[in-house]
Amino acid sequence: MVDIDHIINENKSHLDIKQGRALMQPYTSSSFFHQPVTSLLCLLLVSLLAITPVHAVETSQRLIQMLDYIGVDYPQTVHNGEIADPVEYAEMQEFSGEVSKLLSQLPDHPQKATLLALAQQLKQGVEQRLAGEALAQQATALKQKLINTYAIPVGPEHAPDQSGVAKLFKSQCASCHGITGKGDGPLATTLNPPPSNFHDMQRQYHRSVYDLYNTISLGVTGTPMPAFEQLTEQQRWALAFYISRFSATQDQREKGKALWQQGKLHSLFSSLPRLTGSSYATAGAGAITQQLDESQGAAVLSYLREHPEELDISDHVALDKSIELLEIAVEKARQGNANAAHTAALSAYLDGFELAEPSLAVVDSTLKKQIEAEMITFRELARNAQVVQMENTQKTLLTLLHQAKTVLNTTRMSSSSAFFGSFIILLREGVEAILVLAAIMAALIKTGRREAIKYIHAGWIGAVIAGIFTWWIAENLISISGASREITEGIAALLAAAILIYVGFWLHNASNSQRWQKFVQHKVNSAMEDRTLWILATVSFVAVYREMFETVLFYQAMWVQVETGSQQPFLMGIVTAITLLVIIAVLVFRVGTRLPIKQFFQINAILLFILAVIFTGQGVSALQEAGMIPAKLITFPSIEILGIYPTVQGLGLQFAVLILGIGLMLYHRKEKQRQRQT
Repeated sequence: MVDIDHIINENKSHLDIKQGRALMQPYTSSSFFHQPVTSLLCLLLVSLLAITPVHAVETSQRLIQMLDYIGVDYPQTVHNGEIADPVEYAEMQEFSGEVSKLLSQLPDHPQKATLLALAQQLKQGVEQRLAGEALAQQATALKQKLINTYAIPVGPEHAPDQSGVAKLFKSQCASCHGITGKGDGPLATTLNPPPSNFHDMQRQYHRSVYDLYNTISLGVTGTPMPAFEQLTEQQRWALAFYISRFSATQDQREKGKALWQQGKLHSLFSSLPRLTGSSYATAGAGAITQQLDESQGAAVLSYLREHPEELDISDHVALDKSIELLEIAVEKARQGNANAAHTAALSAYLDGFELAEPSLAVVDSTLKKQIEAEMITFRELARNAQVVQMENTQKTLLTLLHQAKTVLNTTRMSSSSAFFGSFIILLREGVEAILVLAAIMAALIKTGRREAIKYIHAGWIGAVIAGIFTWWIAENLISISGASREITEGIAALLAAAILIYVGFWLHNASNSQRWQKFVQHKVNSAMEDRTLWILATVSFVAVYREMFETVLFYQAMWVQVETGSQQPFLMGIVTAITLLVIIAVLVFRVGTRLPIKQFFQINAILLFILAVIFTGQGVSALQEAGMIPAKLITFPSIEILGIYPTVQGLGLQFAVLILGIGLMLYHRKEKQRQRQT
């Protein structure tokens, strides 16, 4: 183990190069990176040792720290080819040369030669007194290439807790940098040079949150700036975010908030590492590539630095997509293009919010229903490009969607929530299919056609396999749009409802045991003679497949919301739901086969009619979400498990199916009474 302190103490004479210059520039000042010759000797000594993975990580961090220093301070060292500060310039030469040496110590990599070439170009740029901004861009480019090549983590796993960061800054930093970060703390006058002013945008322009975190974590050898090893990683990230905000104004943040909520620059800041690795310079350049003003990139960056939780979980990708598509829909409506506005409005729900819906349903079902209702209203307004009303609804949705982000970020699923969430979803999606399958199999047993049950099993097993395969295709090969998904589910649900109405009709009509035996014997034998028993498999396939794909998507979305340590309860919820579904199937099957045949078929007929009503509501709702059917909201309870949704179209068709079922039963009862009388 190298005794760094001993080496520094033996080389104190080298600190003279720093006399009269900024020694302590913690966190944001580039002078934090004023490395004395002693620190360089330490790095050279490390380079003579065998590089272990730990050494490689520390070396890469030091490299990033050094490149950050060059990028920030060089523009103030050379102006128009003239050296403004000879001492600083000598250090630039020294550091640019050291970059290549440190790079050579890193493990071999196919891109290592490219990195060394860029380092040599940087060194030549310093020697040739390249324009300040141009060389700063070279340093930034090399830093980013280094990060990408060696996959250096530049962001926290989750946004740090900011609740006590102001107090932390006061206790750890304010004595030098002042309460407001202007470098005017009580110890400032004793330091030579004085501490950094964090409000100085000129010095902050090329600094990222990661650069600040790096400095807080590593300190600066040969200066009063220590490494804050006593702080946790989350505390250091919290400090880095806090300090990064001083250079921006509240007006900038408000402007950035508005742009972000309009869906601007979401692709530029798609994750926490993308945020923490960005400076005002890179944010401005990224904004220009998206046909925006440079200042807009800086504004969005300043807003996200204050609200890093916006990028904390993957559900945010879905919610951000909704926000972006809502803005597109409004813009298309302003242009008078109602079709494009409606398409974007549909996609805002189907390809955005719906993917985050399962997670939100677990932690705040009321908020989920509010967003769903507003989405329906927005879609209907988009049909006719009603701009003013769309803008008002958009504002409401933006508030709700950002509230959903906060809820999802701050309310991770506990063990109990993970268990019940996974349990309820599978139970809800599976119970309808189980009832259909159990009723059909019981009917086959009741009529002596046990050999046909294998076709039922083939159908539902095929549906499970097809559902998983469809999910895999959607993940890896092709993109299945939300509209296609809902149209498929809606048509399958309505088809299943129609089949159930037909079967229920015959069950009730043939509830007389003698008539039923003749009917079933004729139909089943006919099917077997015609070798069309696969139709039974098709019925069971439709009943299961329509639920399978959506269930897998729900679980995929929920998994990212499960906190560490709760994965096992989540999986146990699935196992428990499967167990309960099997128990329900066995009970329905056994109870059904033990009932007198007349009561069995009457009860089965009622059950199938009820399921037909449920499937009808679910089918209409799915087609409404896909934009195939208009949706007019009314005041009515929403009961998803019964397929009841508060729209005129859905409730109207369900009522019609219910009346049809009741009417058929009453008609056949009267017919039987009439036949008995005659």
